Amino acid sequence: MGTFTAHLLVGSAHPYEGGIYGITHTLQLSENGRPAWILNSTNDAKKTKVTWIPTLEHMLEDALLMIGLYVWKDEALCKMKERYFTNQQKNYIQLYEDIDPKHLEEMYARCRDISSTSKIMISVFEGSTIQTQIPVIRAYDHDFEVCLSVFQKAYNVWSGVREERGVLKPS
Repeated sequence: MGTFTAHLLVGSAHPYEGGIYGITHTLQLSENGRPAWILNSTNDAKKTKVTWIPTLEHMLEDALLMIGLYVWKDEALCKMKERYFTNQQKNYIQLYEDIDPKHLEEMYARCRDISSTSKIMISVFEGSTIQTQIPVIRAYDHDFEVCLSVFQKAYNVWSGVREERGVLKPS
């Protein structure tokens, strides 16, 4: 099992307070060996779960594409998925194998054109591949909040000592 290195929440922005409410879906990024985005619905009785093996180059955009397809169910994206994906299995997709890269680029472009009132919270943990891909969210017309790791206190199995990295602001 891989390590979870990022977590996305999809919900609504509060009109005059921070944070997020009405969370409808979560996405977790599992890394180590072969990365995977796992999308879970928090609302439906079936508890829908979809897994994608993303591209390394556009891992964060792959997650945003999943949101466009499975959360917002954008009609144009859904039609593209039907035309472009060679694997029509709905709950497991391998992007390097199941779609031509030029078609995937076309789907990213469509996804960037979607305007949404939803809010996406992105928590990026230490060592996550998507940490360098965060600037891509500027191309999307959604509310975002990005939470980056600023402090870590963890036991080091090699030294036998609990080590601290980062800075906590004094209260």
